[in-house]
Amino acid sequence: MKKEEGFLLLVSAAFLIFFIGTVNSGPITGQTVTGSIITGNATSATASLSIIVTGPPTLLLTYPENSTYFAGNDLPLNFTALSADYVLYRIDNGTNTTINSNTTFNVTQGIHTLYLYANNTNGNSIVSVTFTVNSSKFIVYYSNYSGSERGSSTNFNKLSYKDLQNLSNVVLENTNYGKIAFNQTINITRGINLSDNAVSLDNYTSISSDSISVNSTALPNFNTSATLYLYNLTFSNPVILRDGSICPATICTKQSYLDGTLIFNVTGFSTYSAEETPSGGTPTITSSGGGGGGGYAPLSFTLSSDHLSIKLNQGEIKEASLVIKNTGTSPLTINLGQDKLVDFIKIDNSSFSLNPGESKNISFDFLATESTVPNIYLGNIIITAGVISKEVIVAVDIESKQSLFDVQATIPNGYKTISPGNDIIADIALYNLGETGRIDANMNCIIEDSNGKVITNSSSTVAVETQASFTQVIKIPRGTPDGQYVLYVRVSYSGKIASSSVLFNVAASAVSQQEKIYIIVIIILSIALSAAIYYAITRRERHKKKTGKKIEEKVDLKDLLKK
Repeated sequence: MKKEEGFLLLVSAAFLIFFIGTVNSGPITGQTVTGSIITGNATSATASLSIIVTGPPTLLLTYPENSTYFAGNDLPLNFTALSADYVLYRIDNGTNTTINSNTTFNVTQGIHTLYLYANNTNGNSIVSVTFTVNSSKFIVYYSNYSGSERGSSTNFNKLSYKDLQNLSNVVLENTNYGKIAFNQTINITRGINLSDNAVSLDNYTSISSDSISVNSTALPNFNTSATLYLYNLTFSNPVILRDGSICPATICTKQSYLDGTLIFNVTGFSTYSAEETPSGGTPTITSSGGGGGGGYAPLSFTLSSDHLSIKLNQGEIKEASLVIKNTGTSPLTINLGQDKLVDFIKIDNSSFSLNPGESKNISFDFLATESTVPNIYLGNIIITAGVISKEVIVAVDIESKQSLFDVQATIPNGYKTISPGNDIIADIALYNLGETGRIDANMNCIIEDSNGKVITNSSSTVAVETQASFTQVIKIPRGTPDGQYVLYVRVSYSGKIASSSVLFNVAASAVSQQEKIYIIVIIILSIALSAAIYYAITRRERHKKKTGKKIEEKVDLKDLLKK
């Protein structure tokens, strides 16, 4: 036997001798044991043992915590009180309020202390916590998940800043359409940009009819595994789509489909939807691009433009708009999002419905903070309806707040679409807004693709007195891929930046302006030559009729052209 086991056995035997020795003939009542020697008489009589612990209540306050909260209404007060006759709480120097269970309370902005009391006949217990309410510390915009249809959505306003940094079991639900249950903990405060101390779930997530999406570029911290629910489906055997194509088994795992509710797991985020499994083919494929129709007949919409150019000074706000029209035969739920524009764009109405033939003018607020670095910023507004997705390329051109120049760059219509290897022509105008006399400024002409990759960059010095206008010829490198590009003209002087941008297309099949001129010249010469030949032939025929003789002669094309 081990030494430890022997010691425990000895202690147990000593306790048993003591216990039996004190219960010779009845229950234990008020026995006191002192000294180091235990004695007593053994007996087989039964005994009862009653132990009563007395003292003040045991009190534990679990919520609120010593942290910062974003709203002062309906804050939770959670506690545990054992052996308490009554419990009450007080905020700061306010009045005492008696409570029987967990409750909620309201406070104003600022620092507060909550005192919690518990009492019984043996004494009182008191605990307290100091916390802060600061609505500007951090804001979660989630009105889409806080109304009457919020279901089991997480109530972010009741959570502290500390909670938001390691939040588990986050749920976003619209009881009409579906639910997202995130399977991993999320740091809500960690986003692509926290300069405004806010995160917008309204702008960058969407739960609509037969569609769930999360913009993982704007909300990288939400790009985790999740369980998705699509409600009120009418399919017999739905198939899961990711961005309009069948979702691979490595990303989507179907759990169940019962009573119109499809439940499936995803490993990360994009746009997920469902459609009926075709009897012998593949599901519908999405339509991309802006401006045109696209899509199949029941679901289709057009955009008034496939691009937007916005010019802002530091600290300035401007509005731009886009018209969306439902050109299909079924109602559409339109969802708006953005890619790479989180610092510059605010979308108030990110989801709405359009009946067939109906159109809507959507306004976007573009803004630049005082600290935004002057540059060209490219991104996309993403418009989705069911399995159809279109993108509008956006160029946000930021200038210095008090620039000494104004710059205007335009591309003539004949050069709006150019083929690789050809020259693009830009008309550039510079205006001196401040300095007197001649100024030598540095000018860069930069061409970037829609992802911000620089294709070509040329630099020169331009002399401006009051204004200067000139034409810039820029060669598009051979092998440049087809797509949309931006010409960014940047003028710098004395630490200030002025700029202008214009969008154009590169297409391998495009005909350049110079080639168009050659073609037109060839067509004119061909018409002239055909007319001359026709004139010569008809003249000869008239002469034959006059003379009645058969005339055989060769027509010399050089002589004919001389005439």
